[in-house]
Amino acid sequence: MIWPDVPDRGIYREANNARVSLLFNCRTQGLDERSDDHTVLVHVLRANRDGSEERHASWLAEQIGQFVIGPPQV
Repeated sequence: MIWPDVPDRGIYREANNARVSLLFNCRTQGLDERSDDHTVLVHVLRANRDGSEERHASWLAEQIGQFVIGPPQV
């Protein structure tokens, strides 16, 4: 996955710091919280927390008409 350039949102093209997980009928990657819907987790891998995690996740959710429903996890 490569993040595109979205300079007005502070997002710049890069390929090394992204991963998306789709969880069916579950809320956590540990598969320990069952649900009746699906969850998409956006992973922005950074050594320092500079706020880009929230920018990337929010932008990605907006592309499909959705929004971020949970806080960032470390």
